[in-house]
Amino acid sequence: MAKVFVGNFSFAVNEEKLKEFFSRAGSVTAAKVMTESAGGKSRGFGFVEFSTDEEAKQAIAELNGANWDGRIIKVSEDRGGNVPASGANAGQQRRQYKAPSGEGRSSDRGGNYHKQPQQAAMGYFRAQPLDLGVKKKRKQDIFVANPSLKIDYKNPKVLRRFMSERGKILSRRMTGLTATNQRLLTIAIRRAQQLALLPIVND
Repeated sequence: MAKVFVGNFSFAVNEEKLKEFFSRAGSVTAAKVMTESAGGKSRGFGFVEFSTDEEAKQAIAELNGANWDGRIIKVSEDRGGNVPASGANAGQQRRQYKAPSGEGRSSDRGGNYHKQPQQAAMGYFRAQPLDLGVKKKRKQDIFVANPSLKIDYKNPKVLRRFMSERGKILSRRMTGLTATNQRLLTIAIRRAQQLALLPIVND
């Protein structure tokens, strides 16, 4: 297992950013952001291939559940095939690539593959739980782990880490904070928004 599946990252992430982010866990040999067939818009998930299985396992251990640009990403073992390539080898690798569970395929008489709309596999999108068959580690409150870090409305840089790209406050399930710190964080963010230190979201 030298390849991992990555889900729930920002739609603004391209393959270069994906490769750069996962380079902290090891030597990345390939990175692929899955896109819509029409328009090429990112689907918010993709695949990363490492030089060794050990590096892939390290990436899962270190980065699964990490906060990347306000999103809690999911990193797990790739249960499909090779990372789809681009360029001259794209056709060959596309034939070798096994679609993840939930991505049906059919081919016409010319041998061209077409995706069939099916229900996505568990864990591929934010609204669905990730089922790996193992108990997921509970996220630790960073303010508890690092007492020098304070919840302060005057520090929008820290507060922004707990907001989505649209400026909404992330839920406690996403932040991993204690109930007390989640309340203090909500108060601090709203105070910063009143002082125009952070953007205000109009629902």
